[in-house]
Amino acid sequence: MSFVTLTVVLVDDDARYRRVARLALESEGVSVVAEAGDGCEAVRVLEDSRADVVLLDIGLPGMSGSEVARRLRGVGGGPVVILISSRGADYGHRVAEGIAAGFIAKDVLCLAAIERLLVDAM
Repeated sequence: MSFVTLTVVLVDDDARYRRVARLALESEGVSVVAEAGDGCEAVRVLEDSRADVVLLDIGLPGMSGSEVARRLRGVGGGPVVILISSRGADYGHRVAEGIAAGFIAKDVLCLAAIERLLVDAM
């Protein structure tokens, strides 16, 4: 799958990680159009966003990434949800539930990993 410019909303409670991830993704041509630091803020940001993808940390304060993803699932035409985490747990069951297109470990987050999941989601 080839996008002219892939647009992303980055949701993670670690501001330092968001900064590093934004720089890495933007260096690959991804446009990070918004960021959020917790689940409630993510819901607000995503209401106003026209992003292709939301990279959604699972362990968010206030409202978990899984809950945010469930809310997005009920909204047609929203972004593709990709769960991210630094924990080595298996999140395949959440993907199987249909709340996300896939999972990417934070330490391997890159454009190629996102594109692989987008291709599989189509």
